[in-house]
Amino acid sequence: MKRSRQTGTVALAMALMAGAVFGQAAKVTGTIIRTNTTEAKGDLQWKTREKAYTVTANNITVEIPFADVAEVNVPRPKVLDDLEKLVREKNASQAVAGLEKLVADYLMLTWDRPATRLLATAYLQMDDVDKAIRVCENIIKVDPDSAYLGEFAPVYWQALQKKGNNSKVEDLMAKAIKSGDRLASAFALIMRGDMILATGDTSDNAKKALRDGYLRVVALYNSVGERAARPEALYKAAKCFEKSGQLQRAESFRTELKKDFAGTEWAVKP
Repeated sequence: MKRSRQTGTVALAMALMAGAVFGQAAKVTGTIIRTNTTEAKGDLQWKTREKAYTVTANNITVEIPFADVAEVNVPRPKVLDDLEKLVREKNASQAVAGLEKLVADYLMLTWDRPATRLLATAYLQMDDVDKAIRVCENIIKVDPDSAYLGEFAPVYWQALQKKGNNSKVEDLMAKAIKSGDRLASAFALIMRGDMILATGDTSDNAKKALRDGYLRVVALYNSVGERAARPEALYKAAKCFEKSGQLQRAESFRTELKKDFAGTEWAVKP
């Protein structure tokens, strides 16, 4: 007998939560490439106090200072896809325990950033802004640049905005733009549009958000490394065009969004 989609989702969530609550800390296997190009393979762990990685293989553990690390390569955890699906389908509360465990297990091991982004997003869906900020700042304590560069910076800004800390958001957006990182700059422009709209849902604000935010991303940020920002910019630009009565342009942007970014959350949003 086939299970309903809802039943399957609940079962998945229960399995994920059970693993998060009762399971032991995961062994994270990967490779560290040193600045001198030599490699160390084995079970990896980040030591916050020492600011170093340990690598354990054949019952031998070596410590590698962060300053000597050029690259960390860790396979994507399979459970991340399932947890992302729960958040995407607005089953945020069912994903939290599993995401908290992933963030802890993969601290400074590549996948803590996407897991933190999803965890903060889940908390925002649950209207728990303080927890969204907390989980982001746990990573920022270890890696201060992640407050304005990288995967979860935009959701951190959203949480700060919801908390009313607009001055800090402005400061971080300025750092993102000043950094020269094109993707960070694109997300900063999207946030600029969001902040304009947050002052009032009017046609004038929609036009200003387009001009100062979303359209700049669509027009200027379309290389391979920048395209992660494009679906959100297209969606929000289309909504602004609708608000300002430019329905033909809105439809054009929605068409591009559904054609080129069909697999994203923005392509299915109303």
